Amino acid sequence: MGAGAQKAKSRELLSLLKPSKEPGIEIKQKRAMILGVFSCKGGVGKTTTLANVSLSMSQLSKGNVLAIDANLSAPNLGLHFGELDPKLTIHDALAGEVPVEKVILDYHGLDVILGSIAYGEEVHLVDLKGLLDPLRSKYKVILIDSAPGIGSEVIAAMKTCDEIIIVTNPEIPTVASTLKTFRAAERYKVPILGVVVNKVRNEPFELPIKDVKKALGWPIISVIPEDIKVREATAAGIPVVSYDPKSPAAVEFRKLGEFLAKHVAKS
Repeated sequence: MGAGAQKAKSRELLSLLKPSKEPGIEIKQKRAMILGVFSCKGGVGKTTTLANVSLSMSQLSKGNVLAIDANLSAPNLGLHFGELDPKLTIHDALAGEVPVEKVILDYHGLDVILGSIAYGEEVHLVDLKGLLDPLRSKYKVILIDSAPGIGSEVIAAMKTCDEIIIVTNPEIPTVASTLKTFRAAERYKVPILGVVVNKVRNEPFELPIKDVKKALGWPIISVIPEDIKVREATAAGIPVVSYDPKSPAAVEFRKLGEFLAKHVAKS
């Protein structure tokens, strides 16, 4: 083969090795899964669940986890991390005053975006999905804490999620109200990963877990016992999985974190 023919052959081989630009086979960059934690009633332990699960997942994956306080009207995720007055918050990013990357704080390897506890203005419809889009290439998973109920800010957070977890307690009024969150998720076609039953005391007046599952018609992915160490940990501003790792609630929160980490890895 002559020199000219050899060069032509080399060019042909190189052209075959170039990435194809044909539609349908373009390799897309991996984007973080967004998991939301929701409840219809306040006080069920939604934010406590998110704080402990996100920290557990971060420890398992050595980072690559972002926890966000999207309870814009009454944010309190920062209290669980001992951060009472963050200098920059999600409210600053939503107002366009700073890029969203600038409001990220580090909590022992877990990245967090917190809200301003002192925020007192009316919450308007926000583009939460657009705000978080630049961050999806930087993390494996983004966990969102929402406001309780099914108001406009809750729906905005819900529509941002790839999947959601619903937190309830084993009491009839709470389980009944939880059905509203299920209906909202179904209305907006947001997949539900499962239910966390929190603050279980095994009292006679509580619904058995099998009855909670039957009433909601969805898998129970975690049962968290009532545990005084959770309240101690919250007062100390340290998630219970770090405050007292061997406490009953901490053990179950960590198991839930492991379950979610495996779920994200498979997705």
